[in-house]
Amino acid sequence: MLKKRAEARSASRRHRQIMSAARHMADSPSLWGDETIQMDPEYVIVLAYGRHQIRVTPEEARDALGAALLERGFGLDRMTAA
Repeated sequence: MLKKRAEARSASRRHRQIMSAARHMADSPSLWGDETIQMDPEYVIVLAYGRHQIRVTPEEARDALGAALLERGFGLDRMTAA
């Protein structure tokens, strides 16, 4: 039971860290001023590794960036197709 709780806490922490990196990307001032700017999920991968020392899969990065963009009121068309 303790192992399951530890795994759940670890998964929750990982999710928060990945979303933190994605939100940082979605908060970029360039998104507000230029309608042609698109974000690449690859940036989330690099930022998550640099800030939190975690490896993120491209699928996780794409999902997190999509969620962060939608939270900020942007469409998924602001994300590059990878």
